[in-house]
Amino acid sequence: MSAQERIREQARWTRARLGHGGPPLDLLTARFDRHVYAPHAHEEFTVGVTVGGLEVIAYRGGHIRSGPGSIVVLEPGEMHTGGPAAPDGYSYRALYAESSLLADGTLGGLPHFREPVLHDPELAAALRLAHTDISACPDPPPVP
Repeated sequence: MSAQERIREQARWTRARLGHGGPPLDLLTARFDRHVYAPHAHEEFTVGVTVGGLEVIAYRGGHIRSGPGSIVVLEPGEMHTGGPAAPDGYSYRALYAESSLLADGTLGGLPHFREPVLHDPELAAALRLAHTDISACPDPPPVP
């Protein structure tokens, strides 16, 4: 892979806490032209906003596609992949939230997202802005 190709395949992780002593929130800022994630699952909810290109995700026995402005919500424990759906690749911002963060304010139990892709440009813009703001103020490294 050339240096130019490596520049196009980027992933940056940030960890922040919500409030003083609150639960951690991991954030991923990524841009991939070729990278395809092997099947895997997360212990937490994954809330992603596609900001460029097209992504295809194998999920719940089918394939979902997301493009700019789409929000993808993957539930804890759900196997999935992810990769480019077009030669240009894709870029996204993702938040990995403990279940308690999404359960707060519900009437009991965890929320269920029957449809993993949401098309709400206003919410997508708000999530992207929140991701950018939180990523700018990560947790400081632990003091030895």
